[in-house]
Amino acid sequence: MEVNFYQNGKGLKKRRWAFKPLLFQSMAFVGNQFPEGGYVSFTLERGGEVHAIIHFLVEESGWVSLPKSPFGGVSVAQEVGEQHIQALVDRILGESSENQVTVYLPFPELPTTAGNMFVRCLKEAGFFTQFADLHQHIAVTPAHRLKEKMHDSQVRRLNKCLNAGFIFAAEPFEKLGEVYSFIEECRREQGVAINISESDLLRSWVNLEGVYQAFTVRDDQRIIAACITTHVSNAVLYYFLPAASTAYNNYSPMVLLIVQLYTWAAEQGYILIDMGKSSVRGEPQKGLFSFKEKMGAEVGSAPCLTLRR
Repeated sequence: MEVNFYQNGKGLKKRRWAFKPLLFQSMAFVGNQFPEGGYVSFTLERGGEVHAIIHFLVEESGWVSLPKSPFGGVSVAQEVGEQHIQALVDRILGESSENQVTVYLPFPELPTTAGNMFVRCLKEAGFFTQFADLHQHIAVTPAHRLKEKMHDSQVRRLNKCLNAGFIFAAEPFEKLGEVYSFIEECRREQGVAINISESDLLRSWVNLEGVYQAFTVRDDQRIIAACITTHVSNAVLYYFLPAASTAYNNYSPMVLLIVQLYTWAAEQGYILIDMGKSSVRGEPQKGLFSFKEKMGAEVGSAPCLTLRR
């Protein structure tokens, strides 16, 4: 396999693909995130087909894979061996010259990443772990089994929501503005920043067809809990921007939302729900971590590796 280098995706979009990369490494996602360019890409190719890809945003402070995304790193086809990953790392080191290089790695349970091979090659090249974030995910088994993983207190809250007649729904695009406004208001009450603007979310939903979906729990017509999901791959669903009304804290409607989302994900054929990070630059968010753990989430590590020059 040969390693190729591209700037701002020029020439790469016409390449054939030996596999379907994870969403956050896809050309469609990167092009949507960085419409003005400013990024570089490395590929492993054989016979004109792409077998692995990694992107970096070029910033003044250095090269980063990948800001404005849940994670960066490399997405690979199954047949890529360690010698090819090593060649890829060598090319990254050569092209980045004197720049600092940072890679936000995904959690290791994620399918179609190079995993330990990539980490080993980076560390042998001088990368060190700047920090490691706590990461949580829920393995999707037949839908009725989530309750078996949940803490008893969450099961009681689920039953309370069901007895109250709250309604779960996958919302159409036309309702996205209403859902975003609810999430924004909840975040404002909690003093938590929202990391994507409404216009960017709308643009991404339109440009990346079939990737985004909004879910809500309503009390009659009133939204009392919501989240957005993204289709990372046929196996992985990413859950983000969760929000719940403080007026319904006694019910915890987010419990109902996650249980119903789990059922929906199982019906769609996903095998894993990525619940995201539960720390900030390695500092645990104890309340968030505890809530996900009580919902049956498993914990892993998502390291940030850096090469300083």
